[in-house]
Amino acid sequence: MIIDMHMHIGDFTFTPGEGRVPLTWENQLARLDEEGIDLAVMLPVYNASPEGAPPGVALLDERMSVRDQVLDAARYPGRIVPFGNLDPRWGSNSPNYDFSPVLEWFVAQGCKGVGEVTAHLPFDDDRVVNMFRQLGSYKLPVTIESAGTEAGSYGLQDEPGAPRLERLLRTAPQTTIIGHGPGFWAEISREVRPVDKWGYPKGKVAEGGALPRLLREYPNLYADISADSGFNALTRDPAFGLAFLHLFQDKLLFGTDTCFADAAGKRPQLGFLKGLRESGQITPEIYSKITGANASALLGIKSA
Repeated sequence: MIIDMHMHIGDFTFTPGEGRVPLTWENQLARLDEEGIDLAVMLPVYNASPEGAPPGVALLDERMSVRDQVLDAARYPGRIVPFGNLDPRWGSNSPNYDFSPVLEWFVAQGCKGVGEVTAHLPFDDDRVVNMFRQLGSYKLPVTIESAGTEAGSYGLQDEPGAPRLERLLRTAPQTTIIGHGPGFWAEISREVRPVDKWGYPKGKVAEGGALPRLLREYPNLYADISADSGFNALTRDPAFGLAFLHLFQDKLLFGTDTCFADAAGKRPQLGFLKGLRESGQITPEIYSKITGANASALLGIKSA
């Protein structure tokens, strides 16, 4: 069973007239059929925060509340797995806010996790720690977007070396965190500049990066290989990327993070993994783990 751990619905154009094809339930289901993907995890994008979605979303998309997206997902059982979504600041900006009413609603609607969390706050901010600890108490894994500390970005903040992510992993040990985004994947290498935390660094990966160490040391950390950030990390140094797939075959989750339904919006991750399997560079077992078995076990989904 192949599971796309990172799917969205909505119009991600920044301004009207860009000519891109927005994501609808219909064209997303068609994409899953075309690519041979059995299930997709829907991560709600919300327009209640300017960091959670492009500015155009508020103007171009009529149904961008988390509630609407979760309820819509229920129309597609057996194909769509819903996540809820939250911002740590929504709790009256308090580090002690009780999120249990909304978390109970997510669970009642069949949500298997929360994300992607895009708030531009430090990973170890008290509000983030508070929310993540509560997610762990409900056994809801959380997918995060990550970035550096620069203003004007979105995603949880960290310096090179990921010290704040490590503090969050330590202070919320019962919470499964699924890493994603440029700030997360830049840490595959030991040589990380602040600018790399919001970009796609190229060239050889220096041994001793924070990400391999954190994946080894923290059982509650997983990695979502979706988007340009995940694909770039695995392919910038092919030999290192292949060794990484072997070493962390139990911690990696296939995803796409498709943002548009046109040809330019297609993601290469599944074809890349198939090519490695067919050439014998990864075993069918490793392929199966990364493309679905790890996600199935993490989310408690029975294989078809």
